[in-house]
Amino acid sequence: MGDSQVDEITLEAARKQKIHNLKLKTACLENEEYIQELHVSDWSENQKAKLAAAHEKAAELLSAVEIGTKWNLTQAYDLPKLMRVCGLEMGQRELYKPEDKPQFMDIIGLKKTLQELKQNKNKTRIVSFTAVIDSAIAKTEKIEEELRRSQLDATQLAQVPVVTLKQVEDIMNVTNVQTALSNTEDQIKVILNQIEKVTEIQNVALSDGEMQVAEEQMYTKVQLLERLVELIKMKFGITKTVKDENSPFARVHETQKKCTQETTQMKDAKKRLKQRCETDLKHIHDAIQKADLEDAEAMKRFATQKDKSERFLQDNLEKQDECWRKIQDLERQLQKLGTERFEEIKRRIEENDREEKRKVEYQQFLEVVSQHKKLLELTVYNCDVALRCIGLTEEFVAECCSAIKARHDKTNAELEDLTLDVHKEYLEFFRMLYLALGNLIYKKEKKMENLDRNIRTSHIQLEFCIETFDANAKKHSDEKKQLYMIRAQTEEELAMLKEKQAQAGEDFKDSEAALIAAGIEFVHPADEQTEEQLNRRSKMVEYRAHLTKQEEVKIAAEREEIKRAKQLKESRSPTRSLIGGSPYGSPTSTPVRQPIGGISP
Repeated sequence: MGDSQVDEITLEAARKQKIHNLKLKTACLENEEYIQELHVSDWSENQKAKLAAAHEKAAELLSAVEIGTKWNLTQAYDLPKLMRVCGLEMGQRELYKPEDKPQFMDIIGLKKTLQELKQNKNKTRIVSFTAVIDSAIAKTEKIEEELRRSQLDATQLAQVPVVTLKQVEDIMNVTNVQTALSNTEDQIKVILNQIEKVTEIQNVALSDGEMQVAEEQMYTKVQLLERLVELIKMKFGITKTVKDENSPFARVHETQKKCTQETTQMKDAKKRLKQRCETDLKHIHDAIQKADLEDAEAMKRFATQKDKSERFLQDNLEKQDECWRKIQDLERQLQKLGTERFEEIKRRIEENDREEKRKVEYQQFLEVVSQHKKLLELTVYNCDVALRCIGLTEEFVAECCSAIKARHDKTNAELEDLTLDVHKEYLEFFRMLYLALGNLIYKKEKKMENLDRNIRTSHIQLEFCIETFDANAKKHSDEKKQLYMIRAQTEEELAMLKEKQAQAGEDFKDSEAALIAAGIEFVHPADEQTEEQLNRRSKMVEYRAHLTKQEEVKIAAEREEIKRAKQLKESRSPTRSLIGGSPYGSPTSTPVRQPIGGISP
């Protein structure tokens, strides 16, 4: 509505100016027609005086025409004509204008987000984000400062690092594996202390011969070791959870690549806009130079023609004076010269109109060029500001992505080392559990063998008693039943222990594979158990051999003693026959006592 009113006012002013110019031309031409009328007068002297006065008035009116003619309100040059003549590409809609306001509230929001990240308590853990966040805040403030001096809309630019900052916040909030494992480690230490106490009590009970107490402590130790293995499995779960939390950041290079693509597209767009503006500016500079040359030539040409016209008018006056002296003879020539003067004045007025229109067109050209040139230069400046801001955004996005990758790699390395340590710890506790279960299984199996031997012995004794109707048959029968009950209970305990040992071995397979893959050399607890059982059996065989050897020594000593006693008796027999024998020399008959057990010397 406002633009249409301005156009109507401009058109009305141009119409009034055109009417004013027409009045000036009409007055000047009417005076020339009056001069022509005077040329045909018969009163030469009066006519000459009137003609001189008319010439003076004509000079004044011509000066008024040349000075007063204006065409600056007529639209002679506009932007479409400028773009058509100069071959420009950029329209005003594509250019930044001085009244455009910069849009940087999203950049301020970005800076606020960075300041909130700066307050995060995990920013210095493993890989520090303090320097990255400070650098990003400094770059954001510089971007804001640049935008305040421009007409740019930074909404799209502010969206580029949003995903990166979200990943920075997320990775700073990843669970600290040491903190997560601290409770489990404390429980493991408590259980290890309990195992030491149980082992100490077991050793004391074994040395005192309290087998029942030792067996109870052995079961307690197995339960503690099972709890220890469960805690180790919990550590695996915790480390896996932290690893899962940390795994999404392995693709941070994709985020950086996407941000780089977005900033590259924005930079390319601004570079293309800048290049088009610079091309139009070059065309405008060339057009201004060309217009300046044409203006100088036109002004020179107009001045030359004006000088020529002045000389012509002066010569015309001189010729009129000559004619007035020869008025009688040259009246027709005077009339002709008056006509020529009229035509020249008419031509000069038209030439003056064209010159004024050309000047107005030139001035409007300069105004349009100046306005459009300012818009182009402002657009080039805004493109430079945009390129600088985009570059700064790329830098702090790259720094954030690098810090995220460093923390991700560091966390993964720490988790791998910690997982290997947990596998080693699991090996140690599994060895303790496996060997403890193996020791119990060995003792239970030996107990089963003893029970089987006792059952066979009781059965044989029971058969002997049944054979002779011995009253002790009831005692042997009850003893046999009691032994069967103990054997069934022991067999159940043995099956339970073997099942636990097999389950523990099955649970250890994953850690065994991980330790082998890591190149850790170790002896499997099953091999250690086998070797320990062989050593124990060898020791028992030596003990039995030692006991058997002692029995053999006792028997040999007893035989030797019997032999010496017999020899001593034989050596005393002749003497006894000489002293206390019968008169017939026959020895006294003395019965010989057999050794106990029917063993003869």
